[in-house]
Formats: sequence, C-alpha cells, structure tokens
Amino acid sequence: MAGNHIPINPVILKWARERAGYTVEQLSVTGKSGFAKFSEWETGVSYPTYSQLELIAETLHRPIALFFFPAPPIEERIEKSLRAMSEEDVETLSPGIRQLFRKAKAFQISLRELWANDTSTQENRISWIQTLRDTTVSAAKAREFLNIRLDTQQSWQGSDDALKKWRDLLAEHGIYVFKDAFKNERIAGFCIYDDVYPIIYINNSLAKTRQIFTIFHELAHLIFKQSYLDVFDQKFWRLESQDPSHIEVKCNAFAAEFLVPSSDFSRRIRGFEITDATIKQFADHYHVSREVILRRLFDHRMIDKTFYEQKVADWQEAFSQRETEGNAEGGGSYYNSKMAYLGDAYLSLVLKNYSQGRIGLEEAASHLDVKARSFPEIEERFLSRGASSVRF
Repeated sequence: MAGNHIPINPVILKWARERAGYTVEQLSVTGKSGFAKFSEWETGVSYPTYSQLELIAETLHRPIALFFFPAPPIEERIEKSLRAMSEEDVETLSPGIRQLFRKAKAFQISLRELWANDTSTQENRISWIQTLRDTTVSAAKAREFLNIRLDTQQSWQGSDDALKKWRDLLAEHGIYVFKDAFKNERIAGFCIYDDVYPIIYINNSLAKTRQIFTIFHELAHLIFKQSYLDVFDQKFWRLESQDPSHIEVKCNAFAAEFLVPSSDFSRRIRGFEITDATIKQFADHYHVSREVILRRLFDHRMIDKTFYEQKVADWQEAFSQRETEGNAEGGGSYYNSKMAYLGDAYLSLVLKNYSQGRIGLEEAASHLDVKARSFPEIEERFLSRGASSVRF
C-alpha cells in the first residue's frame, strides 16, 4: 500500500454509499468522479488517497471522520421512516432526496436542542394537533386553532406572500416548514412525524400554490401521525375519482377544505360558468392551485368525473412540457436562498438562542446547516430586514 493511501473502514464506505442511494457502478465511472476503484475500496483490496477521501465525503454527504469508525452508526433508514403511495416511490429515491431526508432529520434534532430550555412551551404550541384526528371534520377546527380568518387569507398579496404567512403561522403553532430545491418535480414534499417536533419539508422547485397545498396535505399526514413522502403526478390526482378511500385522498380533502372552505366556496361559485378563466380566478382568490379549485368543483358535483380527469390530464401534460417555476426567492444569492429555505421562524429561533448565549457560533452555524464563516452574513441580513419580529 502506497504511503499516501488512507486505510478507511470498507464496511463504513459500503454503508455510506448504500444509504446515499448510489450503486458501485454509478460511482465507479472513470472520469466522472475519480472513483474507478470504488469496488476495491469497499472490499479493502485497496484504499483511496486523502484527496479521494475528501471527494467521497463530499459526494456521500458524510464527515471524513465517519470512515474511520469501527462500525456504522445507528441511523434510521428512509425506507422504514417514510410511507408513500407505492413502495417503489421510496425504494427508487435519488441520492439527492435521500440527503434532504437526512437534512430534515438533522433539523428535527436541532429543534429539540433549541427548545431544550423551554420544552413546555413547544409542547403547548403543538398540543392542538393532537385533538385533530378525524380529518373529515377537522379542517374547520384547524382553522379555529390557528385563528386564521378567510378575509385575512384572501387579503394576502399573491401566492408568495401567502406561502410565507402560512409558514409563519404554522411555526407559531409548533410546526416548522422547511424548503429546498428537490430537483425532482414529481416529489412535492414529505413530513416527519414527532409528538413534539413534527416538521414539513417542501419542494421549492414547484409553483408557490403547489407548495401551499403540499404544506396542508402534509399537515393532514401529521394529524394521522404519519411520516410520508408525497409524489404528485397524474396518478395522484386521479385517486380523487378512482380510489376515494386512499389516504392521499383523505389528505387532499383536508388540504382542500382548509384552504377553500366549502361554505365560502359554494356561496362564491354560485352563478359562475365553469371555464378555465373561472377556475383561475378562484385559484388566485384563495391563493391555491387550479387543481384545488377543480377538486372543490368535483366535491360540490359541479363537474363530473370525465371533466375532472380530462382537466387533470391536460394540465399535467402542459406542466411536463415546460420548466417548473423558477425560484425567485433567493434572487441569485446563496444567503437569501438559504434564509428562504430555512424560514423566518426557524432562523429567529436559532438567533434567539445565539444572542442569549445558549449556543456558540459553531453550534448556531450547524443548526443553520452553514459554515461558521457564513453565519454573520446571514445574521446581519436577517436582522436588517426586520424578520426577527417573528413570534414564538
């Protein structure tokens, strides 16, 4: 063995590669990653150089120290943690989505640590969700608990503003919503249940109205005490008419009723001709997607199954032929994008702990998933725009 090769634990290397969702063949393509001898490293026949080890750690999103552990650490597998519409949806997840799941679990741990000195407050903030078990009647109750009026919702200035308001409101009531660019338009988001620290993770690559619907779809899964991965495609929307008892349909019903209450919708839609323009008008009014309004029309028997399925098919085909909505929130800035992904409430919680001396710079940066040198810039930008006024 040459002196510049590092004797890592091959068992750990294989474990990390499998958890990341890569095959040996994917990592062994010469010229793509420099891992032509990856199979040899996994069997202990040879070892990588330190520079190759650094690249391995970066590719698999693991610290270098891990590869010298005597045994793999205990870590919950994504396949056992998340339910989905089909087993294939989870089993075929890309390495990128698997990394986002690990990041989400890390944020959940951070929340537990950040609330460690005041756990009772978070327990009180989240207690309302424990009373919502029957989603057929709980959407109205959820609005009552969150104390959100329809006229307030409808006064928000577009879907961007609505999305931010919903995230802040849920955080005030114990549920933090994180975002990221999933780079996969089929996966709308996922949720990870916990009695005290449940979280929702949504795909920022999708339109803001789709993100809003995903938040409340995931909220329904949390009410059912489920951790769930949601794949929104044509099959998903057709469940509405083809399999009414499916859990996804129940979660859709909750989200639709929460965002577009039947009592208000039936009054407003009376006398309108059902056209594409009408559907868009009501979608804009409630700050939801056209699919949500279509579902409301179907629920109220104002359209039939054929009309519903044809519209879904047309919209999905049009959607697949164009690029997903660009992420304008970050404005091309790493710092602005990071702040948008984390959300004002979570940032405020981290900065509160930091300013009160409960955590140091390194720990605060770790909670934000940034390097320590980036923390001061994020802190300055966050405080300069007055976002620290977010209530807890």
